[in-house]
Amino acid sequence: MPEGEVSVVREGARLLWRRQRVLWWLYGINLLLGLIGTLPSLGNVGAVLNHSLAGQHLVNGFDLGFLAELAAQPSHPLSAGAPASILLAVAFFVLMLLFEGGILEAYRRDSRLTASEFLEASGRMFWRFVRLLILMLIALVPVALIAGGVNRWSNKLATEARGGMVGFWVELVGSVLVLFMLMSVRLWIDMAQVRAVAENEQAIRRTLIAAFKLTWGNFRTLFGIYLRISVMAWAFWAAAFWVWIRVVRPEGVGASFLLGQAILLVWLGTRLWQRASETLWYQRHRPAPPPPWDTWSAPEPATASIP
Repeated sequence: MPEGEVSVVREGARLLWRRQRVLWWLYGINLLLGLIGTLPSLGNVGAVLNHSLAGQHLVNGFDLGFLAELAAQPSHPLSAGAPASILLAVAFFVLMLLFEGGILEAYRRDSRLTASEFLEASGRMFWRFVRLLILMLIALVPVALIAGGVNRWSNKLATEARGGMVGFWVELVGSVLVLFMLMSVRLWIDMAQVRAVAENEQAIRRTLIAAFKLTWGNFRTLFGIYLRISVMAWAFWAAAFWVWIRVVRPEGVGASFLLGQAILLVWLGTRLWQRASETLWYQRHRPAPPPPWDTWSAPEPATASIP
């Protein structure tokens, strides 16, 4: 990877560390909403499983089939608490979209914002980011169609006796291609958000077009920054999953909880790391504003000199 990309990633990590207060606030909000969402299910499930031998499937181990069977029953307490959990998950997503403007503004200034400054930047950019989200969903429609076509094609090849492993390889290559397109669209929208905050741009379509030109013109560098941080997050998730399978005992509820919170914290941290690196890159390569228009003045007519 070029030295410029490494420098931006490194400086983005330092910026994240200096503004780590944002990370801890987001983690605290997510933890609070998660605890509130589990309270209905906790009481209902405990009232049933505490007096049933079937509870041993979840206390002394983790039986995924048994849990899925319980959740599939409409009258079971697990299903009763699902609407509240989904509602709180949507609430956290909306809060993240709301705070995105304030986060990018804090990274752009590289200073500690007051509560009023943070909320002012968040509210000013909220509806612009909502429009960018809608445009991103529209841009993802072709990607979804391609993913569906690849899935149908791979299933067709897998059912044919002569296909062998062809269906598997088509599914694998298609999944990598779809993931690449998803990351590219997300990177494009990220740069549009960064530009909208940096330029205080209100014309979303103009911001989207300018961000597309900027992203496409520097795609290798920007995608390298985005991918480098994503790979670090994926590596941590894989290591945490291995620890959960191999090290954590089935009855270790506390260890499982701490490991899950570590995964969540790393997910939030790497996402903010990406945003900090994107902001720093844009500030270094920010297009120069057009020169001001000079008032053109016609030359004065020459006056004849009288001898």
